[in-house]
Order: sequence, then structure tokens, then C-alpha cells
Amino acid sequence: MKKFQAVITLLLLSGCGTVFSGTQQNVTVNTNVPEAKVYVNGMPTCSTPCAVDLKRANTNVIIILKKDGYQDATVALTSQFNLISIINLTGVYSWTTDFLSGGVWKYSPDAVYIEMDKKEMTQAETEQSQKISKIRRFVLFNYSALKVGDKEHLDSLSALTGLKTDRLRDLIKNASNEIDAINKIVLTPG
Repeated sequence: MKKFQAVITLLLLSGCGTVFSGTQQNVTVNTNVPEAKVYVNGMPTCSTPCAVDLKRANTNVIIILKKDGYQDATVALTSQFNLISIINLTGVYSWTTDFLSGGVWKYSPDAVYIEMDKKEMTQAETEQSQKISKIRRFVLFNYSALKVGDKEHLDSLSALTGLKTDRLRDLIKNASNEIDAINKIVLTPG
């Protein structure tokens, strides 16, 4: 019984956002260009693909990708209220813990895929890059529906790529993840 009371007391005094989410958040960064340098709030962090650990806070984070021959690409991660902190209604000490540790906040999204364009592209290269970008976005946002073979999504992707739905179904089925599926689709001649 004493152990149960100790656990309940500990939960009431601790911040739920901190306990369940931690004070750091892992954000995955990827791009269409391998080995692009990732800068978080101006500081060099890693090269794509990679994951960065961010201290949770009530401030937005700016991620910039740089690579020679490509235009810099920027994305902002917004700080949002961490819904798990709602459990803190149990006590003021819990809120204090979460606010001091940053556990009351989370960044969104927690994975980013950023398109980088080459510098000084021709009109044909720009059009091809825009088409590939549309394909990438479509697959990223609809991967789960594509993976199960949803006809409507496969038909839409077929219209976008010029590939037959059966070929797309096979490419997606044999892909290990969204990025692999994108690469297979983009590299397959229409």
C-alpha cells in the first residue's frame, strides 16, 4: 500500500508532459539532396538524413538546409502546447515542473522533408523539379493509403506520374518506407 501511495504522490508532484514526453524532442530532417548541411537556429547540427534533438520550449525553431550548387531551404517548427500536460490538472506543482522543464511544449511537425532546388536551373529542369516535388508530396501525405492499395489514391498518383496503377502498386509494395517509395517512383520511366 505504501508503494502505491508513493507512486501516486510522485505522479501528483511531477509534470506529466515532462514524465511522458521528456524535455527533449527528436525531429527527423530529410531532403531530396543527400548530405545537405542542417542548421538549427543558425548552428550547424548534422547532414541529411539525420535527426536533431531539440530542447522543448515556447519558441519556434528555424531549420535551414545548405549545399553547394543548391538554393538554401528553410522550414519553421512551431512550438505548441503538449496535450499530455492536460493530465497536470492534478496539481499546481505538476504545472510548475512542466513549465520549468519545457515539457508543456512540443514541436510540430516532428519530421520534415524539405525540397531543395538547384541554382540556375533551365525552364525544363524547373518544370521537372516541380513535377517531382508534387509526386514526393503526394506520396508523403498519402503513403498509408497507397501502401494498402487504395484505388482512388493509386489512380491520382498514376495521373500525376504517367505510370500504370499496377506498376505503382508493385513499386510501393516493394518499398521499405515513404522515401524509398518516392525514389522508386521518380526513377521509373513513365
